[in-house]
Amino acid sequence: MMEFYVNPYDGVPVYLQIIQLVRNGVALGTLHPGDQLPTVRELAVKLAVNPNTVAKAYRDLEREGMVETVSGKGTFVREGRVGVETERLEHMVEMLVVEARNAGLTIDDLIERLEKRKRHSAKDHDQGGSS
Repeated sequence: MMEFYVNPYDGVPVYLQIIQLVRNGVALGTLHPGDQLPTVRELAVKLAVNPNTVAKAYRDLEREGMVETVSGKGTFVREGRVGVETERLEHMVEMLVVEARNAGLTIDDLIERLEKRKRHSAKDHDQGGSS
């Protein structure tokens, strides 16, 4: 099971640190879909924080679609979730489209540039380079 550690002195609210720990755990593969998170009480005791802090983090993660709470069983990393990463990526794509339009490019121009980048990346990958 993933270890949870927070720093109450770094200026970031503890509930946000918990959210980031779960996000990072999923992104790095230390947490997988179906993995059970510690109970609110267990994590609150381990981190020496108020259970309401952990509950708020879990509620926010559930609202994002990162986890789901099953009554009487616990909180689990969601299977097939959309997740924060996808939402953030969608936002970045929107911003890219806006910036491209501001620069006088059409979406077709942008797609053409992305396809060129894709070909370049594939070529680098095939040659053992990095993009």
